[in-house]
Amino acid sequence: MVKIKKYNNIHIYKVFIIISLIINIIDKEYFKFKMNNCLVQKEKKNNIEPNLKIFILTHIDFQNDRHNPVYNIVADDKTQLKNNYSNINIIFANEGKLYNKSRAYGEMSKIYYIYQLYKSEKLSSKYIGFNHYRRYFNFTDNIPNIDDIFKNYEIILNWPVYIPEGIRQQYCNFHICKTFDEILNIIKDIKPEYYKTALETSNKTQIYFCNIFIMKKEDFFKYCEFMFDILFEFDRRNNFSSDDDVLNYTKKIYNDSLIYYRQSRLQGFLAERISNIFYNKNFKKIISF
Repeated sequence: MVKIKKYNNIHIYKVFIIISLIINIIDKEYFKFKMNNCLVQKEKKNNIEPNLKIFILTHIDFQNDRHNPVYNIVADDKTQLKNNYSNINIIFANEGKLYNKSRAYGEMSKIYYIYQLYKSEKLSSKYIGFNHYRRYFNFTDNIPNIDDIFKNYEIILNWPVYIPEGIRQQYCNFHICKTFDEILNIIKDIKPEYYKTALETSNKTQIYFCNIFIMKKEDFFKYCEFMFDILFEFDRRNNFSSDDDVLNYTKKIYNDSLIYYRQSRLQGFLAERISNIFYNKNFKKIISF
């Protein structure tokens, strides 16, 4: 059996979080400079679809402070939301292929749901973005002019985090190492054009966590096809058909109930690393907010 590093190195993780917070504080000053040089996108009236939609993904009730019509809340179930969200559109991702894997896939289950709505043309916009209920870009309702940004850049991401041990090793320190290598093998088998980039990404010391981004619609479609082809093949090879299947898998590896429950967000953790493979392969001009 593969020996898994558990949480005896949690102090390294804490240092890593502290450094990330310091970097974020420093970056806010740079953000202020950028905001002063960007036009503000005005609210659209007369029910005209805005060029941009940003989806705030949540699995719990939260205090929303964003009211620009570009924002939409995506929740699992209406019973989760008790606050008044009358000023913002709400989408309930309470059906579909990943509804019974929402814990394992985390935010990716809702990203997949939105992808299906765009494919069926129930939603439309030129640009598509994602935030979390507690993780946002460094702007609220004053949205930078997205058309102007995309004249010079190919994608908007959150701020990267620097990890000295490299992406693969950092994953192995805190998650189930063999699953990362399974993903590399899957990419080699079904996405061979990405395999070289996957190996290079594994050793990079910079990572974009959380699957937060704004992309052009065509790039978002390409992203989803890449991501879900790999994740669905990972599920197939491991016979994962529900959240319980994933939870039973992690139970066999970890004895502590708190740890194996957290680790059952398995596909969500993997997706954060797979996303970076996609970014590194397809985008050279990246801007962070």
